Amino acid sequence: MNKYYLGIDIGGTNIKAVILNDYGEILEKKELLTEDFSSTKEIWKSNIKKLITEKTIQFSDGKEENLKIGISAPGLVDQQNKYVLCMPERLNGIENYNWSIEFNREIVVLNDGHAACLAEFESFYKQAGLSNIIMLTLGTGVGGGAILNGELFQGNLQRAGHFGHMTIDSEGPATMTNMVGSLEYALGNFSIIERTHGKFKSVKDLFESYKMGNSLATFWWLSSIQKLATALASLINILSPNLIILGGGIAAGAQNELVNPLKEFMTLYEWKPVGKPTEIALAKHGNFSGAIGAAYFAKLKNK
Repeated sequence: MNKYYLGIDIGGTNIKAVILNDYGEILEKKELLTEDFSSTKEIWKSNIKKLITEKTIQFSDGKEENLKIGISAPGLVDQQNKYVLCMPERLNGIENYNWSIEFNREIVVLNDGHAACLAEFESFYKQAGLSNIIMLTLGTGVGGGAILNGELFQGNLQRAGHFGHMTIDSEGPATMTNMVGSLEYALGNFSIIERTHGKFKSVKDLFESYKMGNSLATFWWLSSIQKLATALASLINILSPNLIILGGGIAAGAQNELVNPLKEFMTLYEWKPVGKPTEIALAKHGNFSGAIGAAYFAKLKNK
């Protein structure tokens, strides 16, 4: 009997799910509201339980061994990829919740930035022989993941790939990890009001004003991209990737109006000992990258 892989991505707003087959083909996509702050306690968890039960019946005739499951979520994951260890302020009830024990079956869990990176690698770059890739997800904050020597690198405490928490300004404000002047602060949506002196309420607003030629918006938009360029040049020196992928809502919205000025700034900072710049590309999977990566992770864990 064919085997299938269910990937579930738990976001603050939406839960996304995909079904992959053994060839990595996407057979089905599904999306539902997370309802994290619903009056019904932990309704998001009940919805996922129903989803798992439904897809087990639909794709494996109820035979659990034929449907492997992976879950992608924000936060830090335990060393065995069984549950989320740390997810402050939202998704109440997810910390230390062991899905495998709840369902009495193997369910693997990984960080959403790691999942997005794995999805891009397995779908588009693995067969091309690009074995070293880093991905940054640009949104409310800045996350990401790394593929090193052809494998997902999770690191000690599974916290590798938190590129947003690197310092790019030693005089800048401290954020949640106590790192001052972080890339996340310079680029993420969470800090936009503070860093634009209240002029803009979201990065989307800033970007739209930039496109209209607003001088202040142009200054703040390009300043953020300049800081991103210094961070990427530093990461290139440390990890020497074949490719850098940019994903998340900011990258998806801005696309070439992010990438093109970024590449110009990179000419100022990137060390090119053989004269060739590191390729920068936009993510291809979009909003379902976390779910797709979770499905691939389940597949890899069950080889």
